[in-house]
Amino acid sequence: MKKIYFAHNTCLNSSYDLNVLRTGLDQEGLEIVSRPEDADEIIYSGCSVRSRWVDDAIIQINEASKRAPQAKIHVTGCIANTSAAMVLSKTSIPGLTFSTMPEILSSYTHLQFSEVDQLLSQNSSVRFENNDSDGLQNLRQRVGASKASIVADLQEVDRLHGSHAERFYRQTTKGFVFYDEQDPCEMITVTRSCLYKCTFCSIPQGRGKFESVPLSNIVEKARKAVEQGKHHIVLIGDEIGNYHAPDSLARFPELVESLLALDPALTISVRYIEPKPFLRFSKRILQWSIDGRIRLLYISIQSGSERILKAMNRGYDLARLTNVLKDLRQNSPVVLYGNWLIGFPGEERGDFLETLSLVKELEFHINVAIPFSPRENTPAFEMPSQLDERTMNERVSALTNIIANMKASAMESFLSFLDTTSQELIIDRIRRAECEQYVDDQQVSEPRRASSHLIEVRQL
Repeated sequence: MKKIYFAHNTCLNSSYDLNVLRTGLDQEGLEIVSRPEDADEIIYSGCSVRSRWVDDAIIQINEASKRAPQAKIHVTGCIANTSAAMVLSKTSIPGLTFSTMPEILSSYTHLQFSEVDQLLSQNSSVRFENNDSDGLQNLRQRVGASKASIVADLQEVDRLHGSHAERFYRQTTKGFVFYDEQDPCEMITVTRSCLYKCTFCSIPQGRGKFESVPLSNIVEKARKAVEQGKHHIVLIGDEIGNYHAPDSLARFPELVESLLALDPALTISVRYIEPKPFLRFSKRILQWSIDGRIRLLYISIQSGSERILKAMNRGYDLARLTNVLKDLRQNSPVVLYGNWLIGFPGEERGDFLETLSLVKELEFHINVAIPFSPRENTPAFEMPSQLDERTMNERVSALTNIIANMKASAMESFLSFLDTTSQELIIDRIRRAECEQYVDDQQVSEPRRASSHLIEVRQL
């Protein structure tokens, strides 16, 4: 019986697929181990969206080989399709192989990847971040100690005052959303890869051909989840808005309607929809959101500059998009989550200021400031006027401060009953946690301490 060790530093979309692979191997009797040293073979799934994640993956692959020199290592995920040459150049591991997850599964078993996926129930409790003493040290941590300590203190505040600050904080904060959901949920992948060809993005080459999962498979998984008491469905895909069922004529609206029809209490979160299909279906999305059926929409605008959006090959009607999103924000309880790509080649100060203005105007609940990272084999890699690191860092820092202040302001109303000193202490920690999370993506932050803040709260 072969012993297999799994590790990764990938996004939710890819780690979902890694769970499918792991389940398939486990079903066939292979033993899954928790330490590289105990493994005959190691499967590592790497992210390639940013250069730092590629570097992090290479560090972990080398560490795995050092700790288990006799183990065969398989590299999968986006990094296997986009950065195999770089991995090989920075490792000296004999027999290192690069494969897709379905290929790995079929090499070990007779199982089909789609069949295992159909039978597998996934939720936010499953993690692969091996940051304990036995696993590999993963740079990409989802929450960090600062935010975890804030949650603990908000729980105590709510207990003492009958408030709901902790729930709102978790539902509108990166790290808890998708990865540590409060309510029982079922995560279902409905598409893989992306149809769009943004000039900066390596996802199409990393994830392969755009595919949609059969509607019947999705509805059946959701039906079983509802029967188990789960009324929150998280739809996962690198781009869901262009869903096109291979077993019917269903598109994105029919997908959503089919799921909502299962139970009047069912709600849906959408993890990635691009602005173009969002605008195409905006009237229906708005109505679902007003009715309380859409819980969260993850939609990445990337820039507030039409000039930069055109250079990104994302050109859409920014004015119309802004109006629709403001309407959604003001007239529904939906949580809006988005990315802002800073430092794209040729981005001038005026372009950046337009982004800052749009971030403040839209008031998304969750904003992620991401520094541009040139990816090989994308048009942006060769573009002139690449920004210097100092300018990019200054702009990311400026946007980060705005994001942090927006988060702090949003939380103030939930803590208005506290005295000024106690409120300011917690709000300042919330602001600083946002800065720590976004400036140095997912880096471990302050350790949990015995909280002096709680002492002050208890004395109210």
